[in-house]
Amino acid sequence: MPHTHLTIHPEDVRRAAVGGTQGWLDRLADFVREAASVGETVTVTSRRRMMTPEEVADSLGVSRSTISRRIKAGDISAVKVGNRNRIPYDEFERYAVAANRRMLALVVDDIDVELVPDE
Repeated sequence: MPHTHLTIHPEDVRRAAVGGTQGWLDRLADFVREAASVGETVTVTSRRRMMTPEEVADSLGVSRSTISRRIKAGDISAVKVGNRNRIPYDEFERYAVAANRRMLALVVDDIDVELVPDE
């Protein structure tokens, strides 16, 4: 009996665009072939990906409480699901890019001194 669902995450597709491998596409084709072989139909849908504060923290290399503080401060937009916070994936990406830019701004002068020392 074939699997009943297949999940492909945005980072799988982005990685393939950069690295040139289409593993996610092969997985999708295999899934459809397997379903068709037993007479099943396949419906492809998408939904907004949501992350837990812990998943965001793990991805950024910080603590979950740091992410909770950033949510409370309004730096990260979150959606309440019951009494739990969920961060939309596009908000995670926005915050990660902004955090990387802030970090780079803090060290750019040091990098410049290391790469181009005074003569």
